[in-house]
Amino acid sequence: MSSHEGLIYISLGNIIGAVLTGIFWLALASIQGVGDYGHINYVVSIGSLASGIALLGLNTTVTTLTPKGNSKIIVQANQIILISAVICSIVVSSINWMLGPFVIGMSFWMMASYELIAHKTYKKYALNVIGARGTQLILSLTLYYILGSQGLLLGFIIAYFAFSRPYFTTIRDFDFHFGNVKKIFGTSLHLYSYNLSNAFLLYFDKLIIGPLFGYVLLGYYQLGFQFLMFFSMIPVSFYQYLVSHESGGGKENKLRIYSIFLSILLSALFFVFAPQIITMFFHNYDQSVNSMRILSIGIIPMMIISTLNSRFLSLNLTKYIMFSSIIYQALQVVLLFLLGTRYGIEGISSSVVISMACQSIFLFISFLRTSAYHTKL
Repeated sequence: MSSHEGLIYISLGNIIGAVLTGIFWLALASIQGVGDYGHINYVVSIGSLASGIALLGLNTTVTTLTPKGNSKIIVQANQIILISAVICSIVVSSINWMLGPFVIGMSFWMMASYELIAHKTYKKYALNVIGARGTQLILSLTLYYILGSQGLLLGFIIAYFAFSRPYFTTIRDFDFHFGNVKKIFGTSLHLYSYNLSNAFLLYFDKLIIGPLFGYVLLGYYQLGFQFLMFFSMIPVSFYQYLVSHESGGGKENKLRIYSIFLSILLSALFFVFAPQIITMFFHNYDQSVNSMRILSIGIIPMMIISTLNSRFLSLNLTKYIMFSSIIYQALQVVLLFLLGTRYGIEGISSSVVISMACQSIFLFISFLRTSAYHTKL
């Protein structure tokens, strides 16, 4: 594979997948009331966060260790995911019974996707992501007109299971031995904290905003957050590529520098054009403008976090990832209450960006210290 061809495939898969997901949520915003839009985001966030908890950090563990020759880790990780996903699905089923299969399907699909990256079959990964997102877009919108909000969830479930084939092919090798996973339990625990940090970034705020501030405000906030999530696919792509590439012995500090400049450019463009986007396409979401502009700044620390975490993973320095995740999660919860109560949607958006900025500063200082140490050696 030519230089950085893998990054191109991963980026294309993530970006096109994000476009398809964005089209779905933005189309839904245009046909639902703000309150209904906020509520379905709340429900989906519960299922998605439960899936993030069920993964136990093993998706990242597979991506990190498989390129180093530990091929048995995939089957053993998938065995654990089967158990953890079922447990989490039972818990969330009490809220909405369809969240049960939602959690299981999403967990299987995530493991399948990361397995493709671990084997460096980047083109298959791109097709898997695009296929799942495209299928979900079509099915959810179609079934919404037939079954209502339950149809939206059913579209997610069918798409996740349909594109989990790499996971299902490992089931025949299940022997429920967990020796390899036990050996790297400490590393997996640190990675789990990082994965939970990402899950909390994506979903936890919705679980607080909905009940505390109302689903209408959540609807306004979520529109801006959807745009941030679209642009976040670029940092995610860099992270996924760098973890796989550097775990195999490569080093890409120049690529990290280029990624920072790219994030600054994207942030500036989003900040400038946010009002025009709202005016042209989402007349009912005029209160989302300031939130979108604040959240656009988050693209920069998000890129720094993603690229530095990939380096720490390649060096097995996962404690820095764990500590930075704790910093983010603690700050987000505190600031969400303090700033959200006082400043409303602008305060909620600021809490996300400030928390990511503090996390990125901690990681950057840690990166400089570890780099100086390895240079002396």
